[in-house]
Amino acid sequence: MTSTVWFVGVSTAQSMVNQAFPVWLADLGLDVRLRCRDVPLAAPAETYRDLVAELARDDTALGAVITSHKVALLAAAGDLLARLDPVAAECGEVNALRRGSDGLVGFARDPISVGRVVDRIWPDGEQVVCLGAGGTAIALGRHLLDRPVPPARLVFTDRHHAAADHLRSVLGPWAAARRVGLDIHVGAGPWDGPVERSPAGTLVVNATGLGKDRPGSPLSPVAGFPSGAVVWDLNYRGDLAMLRQARRADDGLAVHDGWELFCHGWAAALGPILDLPGEAHTADRFVALAAPLRRNQPATTAPAQPRR
Repeated sequence: MTSTVWFVGVSTAQSMVNQAFPVWLADLGLDVRLRCRDVPLAAPAETYRDLVAELARDDTALGAVITSHKVALLAAAGDLLARLDPVAAECGEVNALRRGSDGLVGFARDPISVGRVVDRIWPDGEQVVCLGAGGTAIALGRHLLDRPVPPARLVFTDRHHAAADHLRSVLGPWAAARRVGLDIHVGAGPWDGPVERSPAGTLVVNATGLGKDRPGSPLSPVAGFPSGAVVWDLNYRGDLAMLRQARRADDGLAVHDGWELFCHGWAAALGPILDLPGEAHTADRFVALAAPLRRNQPATTAPAQPRR
């Protein structure tokens, strides 16, 4: 009986992981199959509870990697888990579930994967504007607040008060302890103002899902960017509208999509499920192994511009 890892997302059939996973697992010498499970955004709590209960009963399943539903799944079905790792308990999210004899164990691995990538593309700076306040945004904030020298100010936006309140409850104590300004804006957007008012060199992040799960951008078509900004879309597929805006603006911008985060995120999430040693090396290996697969896909956006 072949073991499986569940992939819980919104549009899993379109993910590059369907091609990359067999390559990665063959390189690891493991015979494990990916099982995709789509859950719509803002699904009712019972949907998450049914999914977690089914995972717990599936004798083939080693665990699950969760995207897009990290906070919602834990809020709805946390009582069905045997325990959480400390970061998952603190952040109120899970992006990996490991199935064992004592039940399901939840892990929050995003602070690790997000941290590794952001430290490469934005090793230091004064301000971050993160459009979106979900699980990956929280992971980003937590990592930045744990830097030896954190940014002076973190700005987050979201359409929903519940997401903003949850982010504040997690990051607020950290920000206060590190004396970092924490601004959270709630509304329908677009969010041109927080971006345009930011100082040169600001990290601007699209963590909304717009441009991937839903078309469009969290910014208006006429939005400007701070000079020398690093613009990072956490998506690697879809219309990536915000990145196209940034490339048109130029002005010394460094533009990055979510490809490297995709590979690092899967390595980090699979770490506790498959007991992977040397996870950072595995993540870099995943990037290299999947590169030919990406090159063979039709281009949807222009290649990222190098930082000047």
